[in-house]
Amino acid sequence: MAEIDLFQWWRQAPFACALFRSPKLLNEPSEFVAANAVFNIVTGLTTEQLHLCQAEDFNRRAVYYSTNTAQRYQVQSYAPDSEFLLISLQQIPDLTIPALTKESNAAHYPLTHLMLDIAQGFIGIAREQLATLLPRALARLGSAVAADRVYIFDYDFVQQTCSNTFEWCASGIVAEIDNLQDVPLAAIPQWVNAHQQGLAMYIPDVPSLPQGDALKQLLQPQGIKSLIALPILADDKLFGFVGFDSVKQHHYYSEEERLLLGSFATMLVKLKQYFGS
Repeated sequence: MAEIDLFQWWRQAPFACALFRSPKLLNEPSEFVAANAVFNIVTGLTTEQLHLCQAEDFNRRAVYYSTNTAQRYQVQSYAPDSEFLLISLQQIPDLTIPALTKESNAAHYPLTHLMLDIAQGFIGIAREQLATLLPRALARLGSAVAADRVYIFDYDFVQQTCSNTFEWCASGIVAEIDNLQDVPLAAIPQWVNAHQQGLAMYIPDVPSLPQGDALKQLLQPQGIKSLIALPILADDKLFGFVGFDSVKQHHYYSEEERLLLGSFATMLVKLKQYFGS
């Protein structure tokens, strides 16, 4: 099996993966081949440092603790080919919600409390307030997860397009909303298919997508390194999606972040149902 074939599925896995070449002799060390962006973030190791590592450094125990993310990960080993060993680190969720104290500042709330605060802000609002409250919510969420661009898109299945309706950008990040109107759905079939199934489109490493890939051609000119886009979906009706782009550096979305950002997408469903849009 060619090495390039082994890269096709795990490069974009939503969990940390590193590929090692298995030793030919029992006492020989394994040889590092490559890692996805999530593995670099979780371990805190550069590619140069990983070249000094062996598979055994990670799979000698069942649980790996990351000092870089302060999270625990289940270690799994898989042999995709007789010559290779793939090490994966999959986060063990810890959704403990710390108690608020009187000294807590809203800017430093855990993401859970931020979500509750945003939800309360939408109670009893009028339609005309959405133009102010939605961008403010996007800005708060973007800052909380260190995203560089946060946006809402609406799907139009009659015209077979999608359009950017709201956008927030961090300081120094170029806005893309004017360039993302009436985007043909035919250009992003895997994206639409994932959302129709109620799944998030999570791409940890945009630059590593195959050359000629339609999504790469759409995303890379925007400078995006990582992204997650969650469907705004109710029953069988897909309204659109909310997305988070990382431009300055790659970003690994933890299990907690993915679950809580998904709850924001559910909140947007309720708003669209309430206002009939």
